[in-house]
Amino acid sequence: MVEFAIYEIVLFIFLLIYLGVMLVLSILFLRKYFEFKLIEFFHLGVFILIFAITITLQWIISFIVLALMELTIDPTLLYAVQGGSTVALIFWLLGLDKILLSGKTYRKVFLFVLIVAVVVVALIYYIALFIDYTLIGTLDPKGWTPLTWTPLASICFSAWYLIFFITFLLFTIQAITSNEKTTQIKGKILLIASILIGISIISIFFLGFFDGVVYWIFTFTFVHVFRIAAFITFYIGFTLPNFIKKILLKDK
Repeated sequence: MVEFAIYEIVLFIFLLIYLGVMLVLSILFLRKYFEFKLIEFFHLGVFILIFAITITLQWIISFIVLALMELTIDPTLLYAVQGGSTVALIFWLLGLDKILLSGKTYRKVFLFVLIVAVVVVALIYYIALFIDYTLIGTLDPKGWTPLTWTPLASICFSAWYLIFFITFLLFTIQAITSNEKTTQIKGKILLIASILIGISIISIFFLGFFDGVVYWIFTFTFVHVFRIAAFITFYIGFTLPNFIKKILLKDK
């Protein structure tokens, strides 16, 4: 029987919680789509759904297979699913086309350039992966969760995160500078989400300085917890539920 360290069990539970929270947010966005028939809600719902699945589900399944059958899943398959998060980013950009670029004559060119950049980086990632998965990273000794990422993988992830963060920040600035009070409030909430996402992204680049228990504490706190908080704040800022709207506008 495979024995797991405490931090591994905590990581598994955290991945389940992370996936659960993200699925709820995805469902909420998709419900908004069916309610208001706005395609951007569909794009954002699918974006969160694919992102959640591609960065958690394979590791959850890997843990379960190892625990119950004492088998490990092919690392190439695990990393291939991880790279699928690029599809999520494309849905984000398609949503951005409506919420940020709508009405702009250059929007199609801008959107095309961004999507091409995402696809090119994805091709580099997958070509390296299928040449040798160690060009992407190494798994922990038990073979169920990522331990380190190579410089090449880090560059690919950085490019994707940078595209997402910059476009998200542009949308936030547009909302804050709006003349409409409700939109300004949305922008301020989205700014908080931007900060949380920024902390989560920056923290990833410091993981290499830690190991052991400190590594996992840092990962849980500054990467995963901040990312969950960011997406929850993102949903609140984008949809601005009525009860929050009433609270924030009561003195205006």
